[in-house]
Amino acid sequence: MKTFREFIKFSKSINQINILQQKRCYAQIRTPAKVNVLERVSTDVSDTTPYFPKSFNLAAYINSSETLQNLLNLNVDLNKLDKRPYIAEKILKLDFEKDMKQILLFLNEFLKKEDMGTFLSKNPMILTEDIDNLHVRIHYLQSKQFNNIQITKIILKNPFWLMYSTVRIDRRLGYFQSKFDLSGNDIRNLATKQPKIITYNLHHINTNSFVIKEEMGYNDQEIKQLILHQPKLWMICQKKLLERFNYIHNTIKISHENILLHPNILLCRNFKIKQRHIFLQQLGRAQFDPSKENYVPIMALAENTDVEFCKNHAKCHIDEYNRFLKTL
Repeated sequence: MKTFREFIKFSKSINQINILQQKRCYAQIRTPAKVNVLERVSTDVSDTTPYFPKSFNLAAYINSSETLQNLLNLNVDLNKLDKRPYIAEKILKLDFEKDMKQILLFLNEFLKKEDMGTFLSKNPMILTEDIDNLHVRIHYLQSKQFNNIQITKIILKNPFWLMYSTVRIDRRLGYFQSKFDLSGNDIRNLATKQPKIITYNLHHINTNSFVIKEEMGYNDQEIKQLILHQPKLWMICQKKLLERFNYIHNTIKISHENILLHPNILLCRNFKIKQRHIFLQQLGRAQFDPSKENYVPIMALAENTDVEFCKNHAKCHIDEYNRFLKTL
């Protein structure tokens, strides 16, 4: 009995010791060591950025952020950055003098001041790129005999071009040159006319190539002519491309050769072509053979306003066309 009481007494003393130890630990956590913020430190703090409290948009930071103020002066659309918070956070952490200034001076060699805001609104992440990498990518284009005018057009039309490494761009240019049997001048003209196609999804490019060759019936030489004149055909939905071709070629009876001369017709929405074609049929003016009277150019189905279409080709008032549209 005495042994049992001693055991109970011993257990209580152990519990008391544990409680005291826990209290000491909590006290240490709650009262951290005081730090003098003015005291010199040996730690590298060069990467430390200003503290910005969280906000729903960038407007709250403009007064306190030199970076945002300079972007506004360049006419950058900050609303677009607001829609991509992860990008806005990275831009806020940039230092204008250390991170941004040299990149802006680099871009200024190829872009006009009025184009800078549009470019940066579309691709603000260019400000986070290494300046040496950007120089290498420009030097690569120059080594491939792209002149400064062509480089400017490429950057303006495809703001993300400079985000790609020279290895990826070289592979893409080689792919298009090999697949479509393009010369050096051809590939430079293609990249300048539609630079987005060079960085576009290759699966989509291959699918549209199959549609144009196998389902639309164009041979390799005609495909080469198409891509040099209207490369955007390789960037639209293959289903819509085939629907437009089937209606123009099989319903309206426009020949392969005529479509080849006017590839822009394949970029027009199908319902617009149908509306105008059916209306011309009702008027007895659906005549697309240039060797016959009352010839209507095929591009009349896609180009210009409805008023101009009625005046120049349907030879009627716009009100008549509007009444027709209500019957569809």
